[in-house]
Order: sequence, then C-alpha cells, then structure tokens
Amino acid sequence: MRIVMTNLLDNARKFAGKREAPRIEFASCVQNDETVFYVRDNGVGFNMTYAKRIFEPFERLHRADEFPGTGIGLATVQRVISRHNGRIWAEAEEGKGATFYFTLGD
Repeated sequence: MRIVMTNLLDNARKFAGKREAPRIEFASCVQNDETVFYVRDNGVGFNMTYAKRIFEPFERLHRADEFPGTGIGLATVQRVISRHNGRIWAEAEEGKGATFYFTLGD
C-alpha cells in the first residue's frame, strides 16, 4: 500500500504544485457499506473522456515537459489495488483538479 499512497500523493503534489494555493486531501467515506479511500487535489485535472487511459502503462495526458514522469505510476497503482481485490477510478475536471478513489477487498 506504500506504493499506492506514494504514487497517488506524488501525483497530486505534481499536478497541484503549480497552483498558487495547492490543496491535497486524503480521506475515506462509506458508500454502499464499502469503505472508499480517496486522494483529491485542486490541480490541473484532466478531461474525463480519457479517464480509462490513465491506468494504462505509459499513457500520459500531459506533455512530459509540463509534468515529468514515465506514465507507469497509475498503472502500478491499479495493479496493486487489483491484487488487494479492490477497485480504483478517477473523477476530474480540467483546470479544477482530480480525485482518485479506491477500495480494498476483504
């Protein structure tokens, strides 16, 4: 789980870091009797049309000169979450930030 949290928090820092007042939140809530964890930022966000692509290896939605990285972090996160019988998904809006949600199985 250290890999999951490191990647999600590092991404939030990276994509919110150019904001005048960056904000990152980690919390959980209960939805349909299931604990859902999330990492939310007020960064650049992304177009939800491409939401499924962000979990593919080497897929990037932003240019490398804007935001460095290899495009492997979220694919790794998804794999770890899957190994824990969980799910991961994201919601975002361009210019307003992103939220990454995940669950862990029993």
